[in-house]
Amino acid sequence: MLKTKPQEQEIIELRLENAELREENKQLRSENAELRAELAELRAEISDYKVRCEEYAKAYDELKHQVQALLRNRFGKKSERFKEDEPSEPDTGLEDSEDSSEKNRSARQRKPHPRKPFTRRIEIIPLSDTERICSCGCEKKLIRYETKDVLNYQPAVFEIIEQRREVATCPKGCDGSMVTAPAPLQILPKIGVSNSFLAFLIVSKLEDRQPLYHLQKQLAARHQIDCSRQSMARWLIELMEPLRPLYNLSKDQVIDYDVSSCDATSLQVLSEPGRRAETKSYVYCIRGGAPGREVVLYEYNDRLHKQFVQAWYEGFKGYLHVDGDNFFELIGALEDVNLVNCNAHARRKFEPIAQATKGRGLAKELLSFYKSLYKIERTAKEQKLIPTERYTLRLKESEPLMQDLKQWLDRNLTLVLPQAPLGKAIQYCLNRWEGLMMYLKDGRLEIDNNLTEQRIKPFVIARKNFLFSASVEGARALCMHFSFIETAKKHGLDPFHYYNHILKNIPLCKCLEDYEKLLPWNLTPEQCLKDT
Repeated sequence: MLKTKPQEQEIIELRLENAELREENKQLRSENAELRAELAELRAEISDYKVRCEEYAKAYDELKHQVQALLRNRFGKKSERFKEDEPSEPDTGLEDSEDSSEKNRSARQRKPHPRKPFTRRIEIIPLSDTERICSCGCEKKLIRYETKDVLNYQPAVFEIIEQRREVATCPKGCDGSMVTAPAPLQILPKIGVSNSFLAFLIVSKLEDRQPLYHLQKQLAARHQIDCSRQSMARWLIELMEPLRPLYNLSKDQVIDYDVSSCDATSLQVLSEPGRRAETKSYVYCIRGGAPGREVVLYEYNDRLHKQFVQAWYEGFKGYLHVDGDNFFELIGALEDVNLVNCNAHARRKFEPIAQATKGRGLAKELLSFYKSLYKIERTAKEQKLIPTERYTLRLKESEPLMQDLKQWLDRNLTLVLPQAPLGKAIQYCLNRWEGLMMYLKDGRLEIDNNLTEQRIKPFVIARKNFLFSASVEGARALCMHFSFIETAKKHGLDPFHYYNHILKNIPLCKCLEDYEKLLPWNLTPEQCLKDT
């Protein structure tokens, strides 16, 4: 069938229109692809902004937490005591509280310090002559005294001891007859000060926290004594060698007993080989020893702390109280050593979060657990339970609480941001959970490492005055002398009297038994006082 011209024209127009539609469709497809790509870019950009917004929120929370901690540290209360805002307990099943115990604590009276038996000098204050005569003319008779104790102070006395060694010879002039009395044995024979002056120097610098340049000025201004701080520092260092046997015997007490504790604090040492003066080193406070032979030792170390701790405790088998520092990873990996992590450090992670939280919160719920746990420890202390009794009490009351605490940590770990302060605190506890539970295995163990922190505090306070150590040997001397002072105080000895005693008797030691007699638990205050 033949097509007419109008039909052919219509077909041509339709074909042209179809071609235009195809071209338009192609352009629309191209634009659609571009829009899709643009949409993908926008979605990626939005996703990036969301990630950045989350990071900014985390950074804001962390900075806010740091600012709150700094403000509290600068202006707020330092107490870590937790008081609940509401009487209701969290969903832990705990119904115990410390209200009654807090009232008991507030009602406690301060324990009186035992009074030292001072030298007593009686001073008679007489009546005047007119007061002795009665109005009737008779002389009054003394019937009693009105007494009053007055504490008196006498300044320190420095004196020069002129040692005169006798030299004798035969009056007939016999050959070889001249003899000289032997010089008294001294711990540092080439110096011109006595043992008591060395003891005064050590106690003044470390126990009384007087830097050597203060002592130098004080001696010069008050007593006209010219004694440079360089000489005093040299004497402290030179005393290390003769005192080393006593230190080693004290260390043996720590290694031979199966319970010890360790904590560390920083110390700046200016002249360390291969290190800048600003680099921080560490001083370790180590407690240990069997009951009645407890020792407190300090040890300096500048690097490779994990290896140092493992080497220091070589031969030790038992429980080691530590904090959460990674210094103790190597020794904790040993089969014969069980790390007892500090629950006070774990609790301390939550305490500033709870202080910054209004109303109830997860951090306050956790502190409720520790409130109950520490109440059990306080009960054991107040009742003076022996280790076996404390072990039984913990199994009955503390272990179920710790199991509930573990469930609480596992349950709430997924509810908080991992990098938020609360998330980090929960993860800290879970990472060290085995060590936090370890104190339940033996009644001799403590729930925390606070006793060691208390013993490291004197060093920290003294460090605020002397600031740094000039040399490595000076740092080691500080640690050794601090060890003897704190161990002597632990056994009720006066540090000055103890040092005066050992400095006098160490030159006389000839065998191991002689040195063992100078250990603090083998001495009494009266024995030390005899050499003063």
